[in-house]
Amino acid sequence: MLIGISIFSLFRCAPRTTTGGRMQESAADREAAYARYPEALYPVRVKGRWGYINRRAEMVIPPEWESAGDFVEDLAIVQREGKFGAVDRSGQVIIPPMYERMTPFSEGLAAVRREGQYGFIDRAGREIIPCLYEAAGAFREGFAGVKINGWTAIIDKTGRVLTTPPLTIDVNAVEYVNGRTRAFGADELTGFLDTTGTWVIEPRFHSAGRFNEGLAWAMVREEDPAAEHGFVIRGGFIDTSGQFVIPPTYDFGWDFTGGHAVVWKRSADRQQKVWSVLDKVGRVVLEGLNYRSMGALHEGLIAIQYDDMQWGFMDLSGNVVIPPEYTGVNLFRDGLARMEKGDAFDTEIVYINPKGEVVWSE
Repeated sequence: MLIGISIFSLFRCAPRTTTGGRMQESAADREAAYARYPEALYPVRVKGRWGYINRRAEMVIPPEWESAGDFVEDLAIVQREGKFGAVDRSGQVIIPPMYERMTPFSEGLAAVRREGQYGFIDRAGREIIPCLYEAAGAFREGFAGVKINGWTAIIDKTGRVLTTPPLTIDVNAVEYVNGRTRAFGADELTGFLDTTGTWVIEPRFHSAGRFNEGLAWAMVREEDPAAEHGFVIRGGFIDTSGQFVIPPTYDFGWDFTGGHAVVWKRSADRQQKVWSVLDKVGRVVLEGLNYRSMGALHEGLIAIQYDDMQWGFMDLSGNVVIPPEYTGVNLFRDGLARMEKGDAFDTEIVYINPKGEVVWSE
């Protein structure tokens, strides 16, 4: 009994250590996080090779790959000898590395490139849609963008092409949400197509994002004799009918996530970006944020970049919870963010938790 009490006390009271001045995650927090994300795996690099750790920072899949992506639909894209395939969460090779390119699975299919042409395979590696295309995006709501003879087309999971005019948008911009996707019209203005290839929102926007949480970023041109070129292009957010619910008064906006969108507009002297955070009715939650750059809200945190190019995170109250000290940033995923320290010639990969504590470092 005494031994049990002593071990428990050590577990609870052991001081956290630091790595390069950064606080390490405590053992108690690590176990609590593992209980929350028991199946999560994270790609890590060890001596130039990639493998996967779990939320306890234990190596689960040995570092034997030239590159390794995140797990999506329980499979991850890996690379060996310049070719791509996929492994499952046990590390078993499900699709041997044999493709020149391969995208993460989406709705059970992954785009692959073989002999310079793209098609789609299923989770068993069977070629469901032949490799006939010049480029291919991901399936969303049963449809994906592909390139045929230099033009983008939209196909379903049988390879049938929707009866749409040839499109000039990138194949990755075809993202159906609630039965509609953005596309360019003949005059290069942006609108939204339905799943029959019919315009449900006529192409009248200078540019537009995808619908997320019922709203989409959209930009329009407005005549302004006082502007340098006689017009300005500003954006706001439209609903699924194509009407602005947040007026176009901003210069840039990220998609809505968690009920909030991050936007910016130029300062009065046009020299700085002034960032704000909006809710879904357009109320300003935070304003006057003079960061060099900001990301979208994800898992309760927003990436921020200072003028010295270093990245950190703030919360929705505007508090900097992770001071900017990283040169590379990724969004939080399953409770961890993969960050980079160093420069373009020598980077160190670091995984941090939402407190900014180090869970794993290269």
